[in-house]
Parts: sequence; structure tokens; C-alpha cells
Amino acid sequence: MTSNDVGSASAFSSSETAALERQTEVQDDQVVSLEQIWNERHKKVSSGWIRQNGYQRICLQFPDDYLPHSNVISESLKAILGSSAKTFILADTTYGSCCVDEIAAAHVEADSVIHFGNACRSKASRLPVLYLYPELPLEVRELINNLIALKAECTEREVCIYLDIGYQHLNEEPNEGDNLCRQLKEALQPKELHVDVYPLPAEDASALKPLSESAGERICVFVGSDNQRFANLSLTTPALQWHIFDGVSHTLSAKNPLTAQYIRRRYYYIEKCKDAQTLGLVVATLTAEGYLDVVARLQSMAKGRGIKTQLLSVGRLNPEKLANFLEIDCFVLIGCPFNNMYNSKDYYKPIVSVFEAEMALNPAWHMKYPESYVTDFKSLLPEGRGFLPFDEEALFQEDQQDVSLVSGRMRGGTSQDDNSASLAVAPRAKMELMTNNTGLSFEDRTWQGLDPALGQTEPAAVQQGLSGIPIKYSHQ
Repeated sequence: MTSNDVGSASAFSSSETAALERQTEVQDDQVVSLEQIWNERHKKVSSGWIRQNGYQRICLQFPDDYLPHSNVISESLKAILGSSAKTFILADTTYGSCCVDEIAAAHVEADSVIHFGNACRSKASRLPVLYLYPELPLEVRELINNLIALKAECTEREVCIYLDIGYQHLNEEPNEGDNLCRQLKEALQPKELHVDVYPLPAEDASALKPLSESAGERICVFVGSDNQRFANLSLTTPALQWHIFDGVSHTLSAKNPLTAQYIRRRYYYIEKCKDAQTLGLVVATLTAEGYLDVVARLQSMAKGRGIKTQLLSVGRLNPEKLANFLEIDCFVLIGCPFNNMYNSKDYYKPIVSVFEAEMALNPAWHMKYPESYVTDFKSLLPEGRGFLPFDEEALFQEDQQDVSLVSGRMRGGTSQDDNSASLAVAPRAKMELMTNNTGLSFEDRTWQGLDPALGQTEPAAVQQGLSGIPIKYSHQ
């Protein structure tokens, strides 16, 4: 092989040592110690859960930043259980570390899973799951001293305190929880105080206090960092003002999740979804309950609008994977609430959530502004709090006619026959016709991959191959 051949080959493949040298993406505030994720309380809870239910094959699922402690935890659990149970370490997940990887657990015929660290708490459909969270240090007095600055705006208002993963133990112990509530009431003087852990299990979502009629006047405080969990909670819970108390830096800051820039970007993606001729439905979960129903609903709504869909499963998303699907105009990510991608600027085509696709495809959302975002796709199914029925006939009413803010084209408001005809062909600026048949798009590509030149080269002569072992072949 010549040097030119080596250079051209390296453009399409990575070094054989790249996987070993690759660094895991771990933030500084994510580094935890063994004592924080595996203390006496964790040992007692996990071993009691296993013995009480008689589990024998247990998978231990860890995020990347917990892996240095995974073997110690596995050996410790084995020592506690003895020969009555066998443990397996799940060191890599198919989609995200917050979701329980029941598919990987099925490979070893596991009968249960213990999930460590960040969790979305989506309801698992196949295996029983025990969630173990880290116990991060937090001085209650330090929290109270910072929250005293909010007394003026909290007095005689409804106040909600949400404890993030790592600080949930402050509310789990009866003595600690009562002490925390008592000190918060004395410091803030609220009309009503709620202290909740976040996230809650899917089956216990009703345990969160319902929104009152004056929910827009409530003050909410998130005890944790500015992460994806805060984004999901703040987007779905209306409040007069949101605050974050960072337990690491002991700082209190005000946050507005629905900033003007965020709203403009998301509504731009919704407009792109409305204009799409082909939607890619990216399944980023195989365990969350109801994902197949959501896929069927999106396919039905897209078909009613004359939009084609392609169902994709590519594991963890990255721009390089999705760039292979040039025919797709917009992607819809079907995943857990914490797997939504709110910023897809690095991707070649926009990525929207299920809720944003619902707003684009369902005429019931026409000219309607949501009071809050929906990050859990199960809420958009029948019996969900965000469900709106899809009426295909409403697509062709005159009041559904609007103008695309991206392309300037008219949408809706025509008869069904005219609408089908308009979707079949579209005029170009140079008086040409363009079909929306995705089957022809590959032929129109400027690069179609490596050319195999089938039938254009002479077949190679059959020769005797090597025999023996690699350190000494028979002909040497």
C-alpha cells in the first residue's frame, strides 16, 4: 500500500487505538467519591431489596463518571449477598445513562437492575429497578442563609422547593425533612410551602403538589445545578420566578427558562417541522412505556399532512450519524424527558421533541400558545394532561391556512385533493419540477460513497493463501 493509499484510507476510518485513547466526557461537578455513592445506607437498602424479592442475577448500571468505583461496589455487594446472587456491571448504555438499559440486562438474563446516579425515572416495562442516588453534602444552615434574601418575594406566596438528585436524602429522613421544612417556613414566611424531590417515579408523578389557580404567582427554588433536570422542571412548571441554589458553590441565582432567544429558536424548529417533506422519527428509548404509541401517533399525523416518515434507531446521537440521512428534512427525537435535545445547532438538520412535533402536525395547536412545555411524551397520549385529539379534516379548513415563516409558502386551507396534488410536485425558480419522492434523492447526491466499479475490472487470480500460525507461516 502506498502512502497516498494510507492517507485516503485514514479519511474513512479511525486509528485502531482511538477507542482506547478516547476520554470520557465528565464534568468537574459530576465527579463523586465512593463514600457518596456507596455508603452503609446504600448497602443496607440494596441488599435488603435483593433478599426480600429473591433476585439472583442483578445488573449494576453505572454512568461514565461512576465506573472507577464500579468494581469495588460489585465486590462489596457480592460479599454481602454471598453465593446466593450474581452481579453484572453495565458499563455502557445504548442511549443515555439516565435510562434503565433493559436491553443490555436481557443479554445476561438478569432478573433485576440497580441503577446508580442520574435517572429519569421513566417507568421500566420489563425488569424491576432500584434507584440509588449519591448523597452530596449540603449544610441546611447555608441553604437557609442564602434563601433569606428571597423573603420579600416569598412572603404570602406559594413557595416550592425542589431537591435535585444528590440532595434528596435531606427530605427522606423524617427528622431531617421536618427540620428542613420548619426552618424554611421560619425564613421565608410563605403562604404555602411545598418541598419535593425531583425527579419522582413515573407512577408517583401524582405525588407532586397540583398547580393552584395562582400557579403563575408561585416562587420556585431548585436545589442543585443548572442542568438538564432543572431545564425540564422549569419548562414544565409555570412560576413567577425560578431560582437555583448551587450546593457546590453555595450561590443563589435567578433563572428564566423561557428566554426570548430560546423561544425564537424552538419556534423556528417547529416551522421547519411544518415545512418538512420527510420526517425522521429517531427512537432513543426501547424501554420507556408508551414509545410505540407515540411513534404510531406521529406517523398518523404526518400521513394526514402528506409528510413521509422514516423510523430510525441509531443509538446515541451525534451529527455524523444523522448526516447520513440527507433525505430527511427534520428529526423528531422520541426519548425520555431528560434525553430531549434543546440545542441542535451542531446538527445539519433540526431536531425537535415530540411535543414540538405535535405542535407542528396537530391542527388543534394552530394559533395556540402553550402555557408550559411538555417534556414527557406520555402526557401527549390519550388520558395524558397535554393530549389534544388529531382531526385530519381540520387540516383543510380555511382557518388552518397560514404562511410558512421560513419559506414563505402557503400551507393548509385547501381541499384534500388539491393538497395531495400540491404535495406531489413543487415549482422551482427555473421553471423545473421537483418531486418529493425520497427514492430519487440518493441518485442526485454529488457523492454516493466509495465506487466499487463492479464489472469494470478484471477478476483477481486465485492464489494459495497463508497457512500456519502468525509467528511463523509454512512458507517462511
